[in-house]
This record gives sequence, structure tokens and C-alpha cells, in this order.
Amino acid sequence: MAEHPVVPILRIPFSNEDKDLIASSIAQVLASGILTMGPRTSEFEEVFAAYVGAKYCVATSNGTSALEVILRALGIRNRSVVVPTNTFLATALAVIHSGNRVIFADSDPATLCLDPNDLRRRIREDTAAVIIVHVGGIITPALGEIQQICSGIGIPLIEDCAHAHGCSLDGQCAGTLGIAGAFSFFPTKVLVMGEGGAITTNDEELRRRANIIRNQGKDPAHGNHISAVGHNFRMSEITAVLGLQQLGRADTLVRDRQRIASRYDELLVGVKGIRPVEIPKGVQSSYYKYVAYLADGCDRGKLKRLLKERYGVWLTGEVYADPCHAEPVWQRYTLCGAERSATSPRCLCWPACGEDMPSSDFPGATRLSTSHICLPVYPGLTNDEISAVVESLAAVQAVC
Repeated sequence: MAEHPVVPILRIPFSNEDKDLIASSIAQVLASGILTMGPRTSEFEEVFAAYVGAKYCVATSNGTSALEVILRALGIRNRSVVVPTNTFLATALAVIHSGNRVIFADSDPATLCLDPNDLRRRIREDTAAVIIVHVGGIITPALGEIQQICSGIGIPLIEDCAHAHGCSLDGQCAGTLGIAGAFSFFPTKVLVMGEGGAITTNDEELRRRANIIRNQGKDPAHGNHISAVGHNFRMSEITAVLGLQQLGRADTLVRDRQRIASRYDELLVGVKGIRPVEIPKGVQSSYYKYVAYLADGCDRGKLKRLLKERYGVWLTGEVYADPCHAEPVWQRYTLCGAERSATSPRCLCWPACGEDMPSSDFPGATRLSTSHICLPVYPGLTNDEISAVVESLAAVQAVC
């Protein structure tokens, strides 16, 4: 194969124009003396709400805190919350930090997302909410079924939208499909701010309570006095500056990811042993990840190592390589966050929350976690680089 460029695991492109805009805006923030909870944060909330198509946005310090604040704003405590096991563990930890217990549910390998059939059997008498995760930028076509399950028993559906900036289903944006959505702006995400998170909702009371909780429990109606048990989940003005810059380029960034994904779709048709995950009908994905399944028996670790060593192609992290229920943290903690003892978990809420969760109980998530890869997809990836990825993949997977 002809020599081709090295393809790194990630690039975060900021043009000189972007850098000048950011530097100028930060200088204005520094001159103002308002470094947090100021006009830039308010502007970011207004613009991001409009981008998502929601009435309200509450800016937070990160995506995990956004999920926790939603649960606390809904008044959910000492209850169970269903979370797909195919997600980053932060989704589950937000449930624990809010004073609740996690119930893991299986995921559908076709969509990477929550399996509605397994959801039904996981719901218990104390279940107070369901969190759905739009993994890799895919909104499950079973969303309507999941919404019906939740509405049928009168519990809210919460969206983890960390992968779903700019995604939609039948024209309705992620972040408006449940009672509230939680977004992350970590450096790997579609829109990047270093850190930062956001809650989107059409519920005015949830927005009011979320504003109080994220700001140390301060209710504007009581001045500077603390009226609730809150936390410091505020977004800084400098983070908001980055967010406004990213929102100004959001459509361009998403279109570039879609261009890259479309090119992969074309080139991978001729590669045996690689099957891209199909984007469901009606879904507009921003391709946080480009996910493909490997042939049965292919050694993913070996494939990734050979791609890097022989061809300089770095594959990104999977979504996910290990289901949440298999993480070693549960060897020490129960599903409500209680530390295990030598005898039994010290847990007053759920006597059985230390019980084992065998992988055999999550066949979908177990299968998908071991058999997929994620190809590089980030703004600025050239056609030559995309071709190099596919050519290298074709060469390597044949020996793996």
C-alpha cells in the first residue's frame, strides 16, 4: 500500500479566526470582572436552548452534574433509576450521587441503545425514572415504545445527550424527547468546551429548581440566602465563551462529521468482515462515533495494535468496551453507592442491591461491547486520511 498520512486519535480544530474570537471574548470577560454566572453564561443558555429547540437551558459544570441536577430537580431520592448498561459509567454515577439506586438494563446491538423489552422487566415498584442514552449519536427507533412504557407507569424519561449534539429523530432534536436532556462538552464531544454541561427542558419548574441546585442552593427569590441543599455545578464565563464559539460553528462541525461518515459508508462496502452500524430511519446523526462491527472471531485488540504500529492509524475508544455492570467498582460498592463490608452491604434502602449482575443477564450489551470498533471521525479529516483508514483496516482485519 502506498505511503499515507498518520491519522491521530483526535484533532480539535480551531482556526486562527476561531482563536482570535475566543481570545477577544476572554479579554472582555477578564475586563468585566465577572468570571462566573455572568452574561456569557446567560447568552450561552439562550443560544443552546434555541439550537436544541427547547424552551430552557441551564448551564452546568459538566455532563455528569447535569444528569444529577435533573434527578434532584425532579425530587427523585431513595428510589431506583433504570440506566442502560451500555453507557459511560458517569450516567450511573449521577444516579448514585443524586441519592438513588441504579438498575442496569440491556442494550440492543443494532442500535447500541436501551432495549425496551429488557426495560420492561427491570422496572420495579420503587423505579422513579428511566435514563436513555443516545450512544454514538444514534437515537433508537424504539424511542416511542420507551416513552409509552414510561408514561404508562407515570415516570419521567431523561435523556443522556452527551453524544447527541445536533442529532434528531423525525425532526425533533435530542434534548427535547423526554422531560429533560443532559449534554456534555468534554474535548472528545461534537461541540467542545474543555468541560461544561447543559440541561435542556420545556418544564419551567424543573428549570427553576435546577438553577437553584447548580448554584449552591441559592434561590433568587431569597437573595443570597441558601434555600436548598445545592452544589457548585456552575459554568464559568470562560467556558461559556468557548461554548458560544462552538455554537457559532455547530452546523458546519456536524456537516463535516456527516461528510466523513458518508465517505466511510461508500468505502466500507468493499471491505469484507466490517459491518457499519446502520443509522435508523428518521435519525439525523451527528456521528459522535462511527461504529462498525467486526467479523466473529476477529481480535479487536490485535487489530487496533496493528493499525497503529503498521499504518499510524489510531482508532478511538469504543462505545463501550465494557458494559457498566462489569466495571470493577461494583466489587467494592453496591448499586446505591454503599461500600461493601466483609459480611453484607451496609445499605438501608435496598437489601438486595449488592446482588451479582452476571454478564449472561445482558446478552445484547455483552455482545456489542466485545465486537465493535469506532473509526476516526472528527472535523477536518481529509478524504486521503479516510481512504488510508479504510485501506489499512482492510489489510489488517484479514489477519486478525
